Formats: sequence, C-alpha cells, structure tokens
Amino acid sequence: MTSPPQLKTLLIERLSAGAALLSYNTPKRSNAFDPQQYNDLRDGLVWARDDPDIRVVVVAGKGKHYCAGRAMGGPENTIEAEIEAGGRLAQVLSNYPKVLIAAVHGASIGWGCTQLTNFDLIYAHQKAFFQTPFMPLGIVPEGGSSYTFPETMGRPQANALLLAGERLSAQEAYVGGLITAVVEAGTPDEFLGKVVEKAKRIGGYSAEALQMCKRLTADAMNDSEARMKAGERERRDTLIRFSREETKQSLGVFGKNNEKAKM
Repeated sequence: MTSPPQLKTLLIERLSAGAALLSYNTPKRSNAFDPQQYNDLRDGLVWARDDPDIRVVVVAGKGKHYCAGRAMGGPENTIEAEIEAGGRLAQVLSNYPKVLIAAVHGASIGWGCTQLTNFDLIYAHQKAFFQTPFMPLGIVPEGGSSYTFPETMGRPQANALLLAGERLSAQEAYVGGLITAVVEAGTPDEFLGKVVEKAKRIGGYSAEALQMCKRLTADAMNDSEARMKAGERERRDTLIRFSREETKQSLGVFGKNNEKAKM
C-alpha cells in the first residue's frame, strides 16, 4: 500500500483497501482545467494504477460543480500547453486497467463532459447537467468526443451536444446513453456517499477478474485506434480555430462574462 502524492489541484483519499477517491480541487473556478490540473489528474491516476491494492478509482469535484471545462486566462494556460498536457493524460487513460467511476454533480461542461467517455461507470446527481460550448465559441470538439459521443449516444443525440450546444439534464443524459444512472440524493455530499458505497463494493471484487472483464469489453469495442485518430484530428483543428481572430474575440467575451458572473 503506497501513500498518495500531494498534488496542487487534486485531492486523493483512500476509501477502502481497494478503492480511492480523486477530487478536483479548484472549486473557485468550478474545477475548470488548466495544464496543471491535467498533469495532476495524470499523476493521480498513475499512482492508483501502480498501487496493487487499488481496484476502483472514483473521480469527483469539490464545490458546486464537477468540472466546468477549460480555465481561461493566465500566461501559462495556452492552447499549446493544454494540448500537450491533455495528450500526456490521454496516454494514461488509454487502456487504463483499473475501474474508473465518475461522480458528477452540478455542471459538466466542455472537457468536464467529454472526459466522461473514458470512464467505466458514470453516476450523476439528479440536478447535474451536461453541455459543450464548442460551437458558440467557434471551436471544435475535444477529448475524442467527435468519435466517442456518436459511438456512445448515436449521432443525433451527440450532435445535440456538439453541434447545437444544447444543455442536457441528468435524465436526458441517461436516456441518451451518456451516463450509467441518475442517483437521487438530497445533497451533493449524500450523492457522493452513495457512489462511494458502490465503489467500495466493487473494490472488494477480484482484481484479476475486474481487469479481465474491463479488457474483454474494451477488446469487443476494438476502438482504441479510432479514438486516437479522432483526438489527432481534433488537436489539428483546435489549433486552426484558436488561430482565428473571431475565435480569440469569442473567447475574450466569454472570459469577461465569466469574470462578471463571479463578482
């Protein structure tokens, strides 16, 4: 049993001998990601992967929201740095051997939404919502979602998120196939507690059987290469769109509106 690393934007807690909780810990910006947070999530996942006792990893968000996408501003928070850090994280997420569970409450926006197809089980509080701002901002899908969303939900429902930028409720996300289940709870803390109990139960199963089951279902999908190619196409087009003046203006307005909303 190894001690978890101390990370700037991620809290790690052992839930039981076989389960761990990774919590996004930048609630003042609604857990929106910058390059540091991509790197911290990667480091947390590597620690859990390499610990022989851990079988299940729960990922949740501190504060009011699960993850509000991409953090805006800051000289180090460039699109190039984000793509590089995201690529390192993607290498760890690809064929990740442990069971990954997402516990989603509040907002799941942009990367907070597209990351979900990397998880084996996705539970959402009844008041959670899901949205991607790509088209309103004049940018393109990310995180392989141009492939994983149509594959998971079907093209019409995927385009409701990716093309139309529509906001889906937890129930709509469940019906559409994006999440595993809606978990009714009075508060986000109570919701997380219910998900943690599921994780502890699964964490008591055979480690070998869990990894075999996960590998068998992944092999049946046989889509690792398609996911990788989708990510490559998205990174190419993201750099193109971020170079456009209209995109810079849209992101500038978005950032100013966010700052006003915090006041």
